Amino acid sequence: MRRVAPLLALVGLAGLLSFNGCTRQESERATSQPSSSGSSTAGARDPKKIYFIVKASESEFWQIVIAGAKKKAAELKVQLIAQAPVSESDVSRQIAILENAISSRPDAIVLAPTVSDALVPALETAAEKKIPVIIIDSGANTDKYVSFLASDNVKIGQMAAQEIAEALKRKTGKPEGKIACLTFMSGVHSLESRKKGFLDTVAANYPGIKIVAFQDAQGKQGTSLSIAQNYLTAYPDLNGIFANNQPTGDETVRALDMASRKNLAVVVVDAGPQEVWGLRNGYVDAVIVQKPWSMGSLGVEYALRALQNEKLEKVIDTGVVAITPEMLNSGEAEEFLDPVKFYARK
Repeated sequence: MRRVAPLLALVGLAGLLSFNGCTRQESERATSQPSSSGSSTAGARDPKKIYFIVKASESEFWQIVIAGAKKKAAELKVQLIAQAPVSESDVSRQIAILENAISSRPDAIVLAPTVSDALVPALETAAEKKIPVIIIDSGANTDKYVSFLASDNVKIGQMAAQEIAEALKRKTGKPEGKIACLTFMSGVHSLESRKKGFLDTVAANYPGIKIVAFQDAQGKQGTSLSIAQNYLTAYPDLNGIFANNQPTGDETVRALDMASRKNLAVVVVDAGPQEVWGLRNGYVDAVIVQKPWSMGSLGVEYALRALQNEKLEKVIDTGVVAITPEMLNSGEAEEFLDPVKFYARK
């Protein structure tokens, strides 16, 4: 199978992102953008310091979020410290990163919680210390934050159900058939919401679609590949697959390519490199894409606005779009599939 270069390689990841291959305990590097060029002068105001903590450094999605945040931080002349565990499954590491950030008393924190419960005590500590927190991507089971910026993850699931029904109709003549599904890790708020949106929409609108399995990769890279391969073997009459994030989608495409299966209705989420390759080469019918660049950029902007005591909405929808092969071929999809390249021209 042809390998697709990660999206950010096109613009020189080494200069843009601060993730630089550290150990599991130190998978991130702080990046500072001072308020003026050169060294600080006496009497100059120190830039606001914002910690930007995401779920995983190994994911192209989070690399794009960080890229958007860094560009906005440079524009607003704030110091951005971007950090993350290597993998989304390392929840304890993300908790430690957040606790360490709070202890350093930054001006604000932007956080993408991996799970909705485990980070609540630290978030409440931040509130007690009057450190404003902007939550992005996934929710937390507390109201001790200023604003929550995220895609409507229930809507992502709903759109995926609609797209897979349309794909089934194109391939079989009817919006019906057997569908197997994958999620990356149970208990993740965003993924649970996508699962709910998908299953509820299928149950309400598509009685001919049967969900034969919805398996969990337990947050481990490589597990989704095995699950998808097992689906193809266990269900020889399978009609389609739904994968609800980038790791599951990328590995589903690998399994389909290894088996030379282009006859299934396939919908994936997040636009990883293999997912886009699958869309371009006939293995994927639609990619439900969030706007990670905007999420990162708005996270920094809202953090600064919170520091300026602006009245902010509690929940902000950052938007989603379904990318089809037609959009890919016309160039309409570039803003969403390669935002670093797109916004570099702005």
